Amino acid sequence: MSTGSRSHRAGRVRSRVIDYVLYISITFAFVTMVFVIQGKWGHDAFIRWGGLAGFTTVLFGYFVSDSRLFLRERQFWLMTALLLAMHLALFIVILAHVEEWRLMWFTGMALEYPVFLFFRGLIPVRS
Repeated sequence: MSTGSRSHRAGRVRSRVIDYVLYISITFAFVTMVFVIQGKWGHDAFIRWGGLAGFTTVLFGYFVSDSRLFLRERQFWLMTALLLAMHLALFIVILAHVEEWRLMWFTGMALEYPVFLFFRGLIPVRS
């Protein structure tokens, strides 16, 4: 085995170890955050605001990952920021005024995705 391939493999192993350490650290940070929020503000606040954060992250994360052709387009990022601001404003108003909120009700966010795709389709893509 050549020295180059050994060092390449060692670098790849080191990179994977770093990735796993980061994944584990992020998981512990998230779990700690869950307990702190729930302990300080209660279960209802955790469901409302933790649910909003989690479901919003999944929705926009999927949208961005599904938009690879648009990632270099400034208009895409401006539109995404505007959609995120409107999304958060709407849900913050709703969550602040609704007396009871269940976690599963956040799945209604899926109805926003076709709207995101419609607006993304209006952006011209440079070749």
